[in-house]
Amino acid sequence: MLTTDLGITRRVAAVTSARRVLQASEQRVLLACGDLLAGSAAIAISIWTWSITAGVPFDTAFLRGHAWWWLAAPIWVLVLLPSHSPRIALSVRDTLDVLTRGAAMLLALYLALYFYLPPRILPRLVALYIVWEGSCAVFAWRLWYAWFFGRPAWMPQVLIVGAGPRADTARRLLADAGAAATVLTSDGLPDSGHAWLAAIDASRPAEIVLAMPEEPGDALLDALVECQERGVQIVTFAQLYEQALQRVPVQHIDREWLLASFSDAIRLRDASGLVKRALDLFGSIVGLAAMVMFAPFIAAAIWLEDRGPIFYRQRRTGRAGSLFSIVKFRTMTHGAEDVHGPRWAAPDDPRVTRVGRLLRRTRLDELPNVINVLRGEMSLVGPRPERPELVATIEQQVPFYRTRLMARPGLTGWAQVNRPYDETIADASAKLEYDLYYIKHRTLAFDLWILLKTVGTVLGLKGR
Repeated sequence: MLTTDLGITRRVAAVTSARRVLQASEQRVLLACGDLLAGSAAIAISIWTWSITAGVPFDTAFLRGHAWWWLAAPIWVLVLLPSHSPRIALSVRDTLDVLTRGAAMLLALYLALYFYLPPRILPRLVALYIVWEGSCAVFAWRLWYAWFFGRPAWMPQVLIVGAGPRADTARRLLADAGAAATVLTSDGLPDSGHAWLAAIDASRPAEIVLAMPEEPGDALLDALVECQERGVQIVTFAQLYEQALQRVPVQHIDREWLLASFSDAIRLRDASGLVKRALDLFGSIVGLAAMVMFAPFIAAAIWLEDRGPIFYRQRRTGRAGSLFSIVKFRTMTHGAEDVHGPRWAAPDDPRVTRVGRLLRRTRLDELPNVINVLRGEMSLVGPRPERPELVATIEQQVPFYRTRLMARPGLTGWAQVNRPYDETIADASAKLEYDLYYIKHRTLAFDLWILLKTVGTVLGLKGR
């Protein structure tokens, strides 16, 4: 039975908590300061290396002449903002993921400026020095942070308010992230704000996760407001799910989320549409050049196997439900769907030819999609377009499936680099979670990261 004596509970909590755990906002400031110091040290080392290779003394005059390079340190901090969440910072894998993505984005941006600006305006090697030294220095600092603040004495306490499958899932996600979590339910608790506040104070949480199957009552809301006033962070179950898995929990969201959180996030990112289209045009031109090089060999291999057509056209559903014809290298036997109609490809599908199997493993069968990107029917990055017959079937069983049509379909996407091809309705639902996460969080940096992961998928022959 939870006590309702607020004064006794607070005194007990004060005695049992000998060390004050840093709040989430304090940890973010600490992470930003550490990133700034690590970046500054990396820049100093890079400029020193630059002076050695240039045969110039590393003195005050040399430092003054290149002082503007220290602007790279706050840029590092801005790029790494997504990793300043304490939960991400305590995960080495997630930190390395964000750091790699940020380094790749900065390097790509610098190379673009280097080739666009007149010759000799920007140096070449010093940027490589800074990206390399900065990545190593920041990662070393983050390893120390994860080791030190990952100890039980410093672990922020997370309180899960709720019950049932949501609470169980939240506890599992937090356990995977290394966070200490306890679950608080309303069993035996009087329906009053003081009772809720006393129960929450007993855990002294730095973060509260709302994992209730229903809307919180007025008493709990009053207690949560007071917790926020003290600096305790309130996180919904959907937010925890997104942050931990980089997916949207389709089975645990409602229409209000779709019209509020999701729509607001998309509206904030629509301003990058012009930049995204410029990237699409540049990528499609590069892709056309690659297709010109590979097409003769691919075409000869396809024709020699079964003397059938080289290219394959198929109706797909695009943005806002518009239909267009996608262009691909043919990988199945000619007329493979004449008898049974459209259906998902299965592992070792007998309809796939030997050449087609190799093309699918390397994703080269999708190379002609760059024609659709050039036309504006597709983008380099986005949800993969599906056939209208399958869309009509899936949307009857998977909630919010048509929401993915809010974005232009892509040559590759966040779902494609994280999951294999669809085989069942359950696969389509899981892939939708990745697609909605991409649509909500899409940025130019995110697109570049997905393109880099796609290269890894192609080189690793992970297609099917």
